[in-house]
Amino acid sequence: MHLLAMMAFAALTATVLAAITNEAETPRERLIFGLKTFGSFIGIGLAISWVIYFIP
Repeated sequence: MHLLAMMAFAALTATVLAAITNEAETPRERLIFGLKTFGSFIGIGLAISWVIYFIP
């Protein structure tokens, strides 16, 4: 359930950031930026969860 919530938050946030960013000008660039942002949110979230898992 937590992973699903994290993925939903990452998807919505990445969509908004891709829509309002000035870095991407074409729709293809916006899509790539959104996918990179989504992947970053998920990757960093999973990495932090693995670090926290081993802390007693």
